[in-house]
Amino acid sequence: MADRDASAERSADTAAGKAPAPLAADVGIVAALAIEVGFLTDRLEHVRKYAGPGHTVVEGECGGKIVALVVAGPGRAAARAATDRLLAGHRPRWVLSIGFGGALNPDLRRNQIVLPDEVVDLDGARYAVESRPPGSPSIVTGRLLTVDAIVRTAAEKAELRRRFDADVVDMETSAVAAVCNERGVRFLAARVISDDAGHDLPREVVPLMKGSNSYRAGAALRALWNRPSSLKDFWALHEHAQEAADRIAQFTVATIAGLA
Repeated sequence: MADRDASAERSADTAAGKAPAPLAADVGIVAALAIEVGFLTDRLEHVRKYAGPGHTVVEGECGGKIVALVVAGPGRAAARAATDRLLAGHRPRWVLSIGFGGALNPDLRRNQIVLPDEVVDLDGARYAVESRPPGSPSIVTGRLLTVDAIVRTAAEKAELRRRFDADVVDMETSAVAAVCNERGVRFLAARVISDDAGHDLPREVVPLMKGSNSYRAGAALRALWNRPSSLKDFWALHEHAQEAADRIAQFTVATIAGLA
């Protein structure tokens, strides 16, 4: 009876032009940036959006499963807040932290997928990660380090590799892992390599990862004004980001299908 009532309520909301109440999701996904999950969102069917304070959750269907996706913004605090909201409103059985990552291991190449088997952070916290689900694509495993600022230069990457023996770096995953660990929710992480260990990111990329959309747009315009040649760098970054987003979308769709 409860299921029938919930279904009727959702149908009434849809008829009224509103998104129906969220279903309990099979899979919750947390990403930092919209560009990381643009191709994945395009693969969802029957999409509904739930706007709330600070975050909008996109709910849809993929491979016969209910998926709830939230774009958190960069950094651990944002990732933690978004994961809390996702768990409170959509109650997923699994949570995936996905997106771009920088290679610390010099053997990793751009667009490779890394599925961490351990997540660590600068505070010394360590989180084990579930084994790769059956049917997921062939990938590389390793240790993921979560930091609090963009790791821009090859020298910085080499130092983090030396200190933490990590293979890939990001700014969010340990926070998502911490929330899932506290709540007893099954957790996976996947990062697509956006820049290899020997590559320096343009200096102008740092302000583009901070603040609101209007702030980032202003930062890009200032960078172009101060160094017109940065347009070429920005265009290359955009192309690389699109390739990486497509790779992580393909991987995530295949992984969702294998989750029980």
